[in-house]
Amino acid sequence: MNAPKVTILTPSYNRAHTLPRVFESLQKQTFKDFEWLVIDDGSTDNTKDLVEEFQKTADFKVRYYYQQNQHKFLTFFRGIDLAEGKYFSPLDSDDALPIDSMEILVNTWDQISDHQNIVFVSTLCEDQFGNIVGDRFPKDPFICSIFDMRYKYKIKGDKWGMGKTEIYKKMKLNFGNLAGKGFIPEGVFQFQFDKLGFHYCINKVTRIYFRDKDDEQSLANQFYDHKNAFGLAENYKAFLNAYSSKIWTNPMPVIRNLGGYLKFSKVDGRSLKKISSDLKSVEMKMLATLLYPFSKFI
Repeated sequence: MNAPKVTILTPSYNRAHTLPRVFESLQKQTFKDFEWLVIDDGSTDNTKDLVEEFQKTADFKVRYYYQQNQHKFLTFFRGIDLAEGKYFSPLDSDDALPIDSMEILVNTWDQISDHQNIVFVSTLCEDQFGNIVGDRFPKDPFICSIFDMRYKYKIKGDKWGMGKTEIYKKMKLNFGNLAGKGFIPEGVFQFQFDKLGFHYCINKVTRIYFRDKDDEQSLANQFYDHKNAFGLAENYKAFLNAYSSKIWTNPMPVIRNLGGYLKFSKVDGRSLKKISSDLKSVEMKMLATLLYPFSKFI
């Protein structure tokens, strides 16, 4: 059997009540050369039985894997290892897709040439009420880095899309250091995209983001909780190690992220020696040492 063109990964932890929404939107896709990879991260609900029912009726390949709870970040990279598709899209367990999402994304990739050095096709999201989440891109297509998207063009709000599986496999992460540490933000790997290429952005909606604010399982509702201090410190550290050179051209984003790194590193119990040694650039090490005494005021 030929490999699918796209792998769609859904990590899931006790989300049997929202997974049918994901499945129904996949079943309606106009482009069907994809597989749906569901990794059950230690659920105690009926996720396994539910996915087995999906497998009986799906007109696309559905693969299910169960594991002891490792949290979303490590589950995501297990999905990368298991992916069979040329392209890769992570889809949360409480989202849905418009019927032409896969068709739009694959057709866009087919129009991109290798010399453009594109690593990800980025698109718009809308909420369940049809409202665009965040800002549109200034033109279509729009090619830029993640850093410039956020800090030069100040484009806000959730974006979604499709990357090359091979690009994800090139990302360098110390999984042993991250295992068993709870919630890890996606920025820990996403900032690496800017070292590997550019985002190709289009003003088309390919993801429906459901604002389930009352859902106690939603990480978005507890992102900056001190219990997530380890992951938040790793996220800020990843930013600083990716963009330390920006201190000369865009100092404020770097300083703000350094402040966050110092704050959550202290909450996580890291010493100044550890905080400094984990930073790659001399400039960041010096700034961290200078600002450390003031971090209690952040």
